[in-house]
Amino acid sequence: MKLWQPLFMASLLLTQSLVIADSLVDWQAPDHQQHPLAGQVWSSEIDELFSLTQFIDDLEKGSWLLMGEQHDHPDHHQLQTAILAKLAENNRLGAVAFEMANIEQQPLLDEWLGRGDDVEPEQLNWSPGWPWERYQQQVRQALNHATRVIGADLPRTGQMQAYQQGAAEGQLDHAHSHFMMELIFTSHCEMLPRANLSQMLQVQLGRDQQMANAMAANTDAEKVNVLIAGSMHVRNDLGIPRWLSINNTSLILMSLEDMTEPSKYLVEAYPEFPVGELTSDFLLFTPTMPEQDYCAAFR
Repeated sequence: MKLWQPLFMASLLLTQSLVIADSLVDWQAPDHQQHPLAGQVWSSEIDELFSLTQFIDDLEKGSWLLMGEQHDHPDHHQLQTAILAKLAENNRLGAVAFEMANIEQQPLLDEWLGRGDDVEPEQLNWSPGWPWERYQQQVRQALNHATRVIGADLPRTGQMQAYQQGAAEGQLDHAHSHFMMELIFTSHCEMLPRANLSQMLQVQLGRDQQMANAMAANTDAEKVNVLIAGSMHVRNDLGIPRWLSINNTSLILMSLEDMTEPSKYLVEAYPEFPVGELTSDFLLFTPTMPEQDYCAAFR
């Protein structure tokens, strides 16, 4: 469907997609629940809308789906669980990797594979920095049905090593480094010393490189593999895909605003880094949580 077509055409897709969204999740975010894009998936490459079911059905075996979330958004967590369940229902779920778990937790994740219903956070040495109540359903769904559950991130020791010695696989071009340092500065409420930004960049690069390596090493060639991470990590122009050579699709879960043209969300909701790459292959639109001042704690 082209965006220049009348808005009532979008409502035809809305009927189908709402059935899918409503059957999988009950929206918890209060704002924009009735937005015409809520629950729909938009392709940035061909500028068309799809139902969530069609999007899942079209995922290729042997590929990775990189789902980028807002970490504190309950609907993003619900949709992650629902997508994992839908893939598992059709015996299509391969490996599932989490930014929220690191490589030191891998033996515990392997130990609990197939027994997700009974697992508790302490049995996985789950970090309190990633609240268990936000991720328990995704982790349990993955442990129950995935071929393997992957702790993809660097542990604290690895992050400190990257901070002190640089990312293991180096860095990209100067434009990328400059853009990323500015993004790190602004995303930390402009409270970080600028002198430390180059080292913070190395940590970000090291984490992306580690997650890309973990995914490549654990690809199930016969099923659909899934990564759950923050939205910046799954950006084609900035994050893990820059280090990933295997087939992958980036899906950013996007909180809605008043805009009804999907293409505007890439331009207005995310800082642009023009390297010839689309920010994300797909956007999945969700209702919006009340606005928060995340910088208040820093101040």
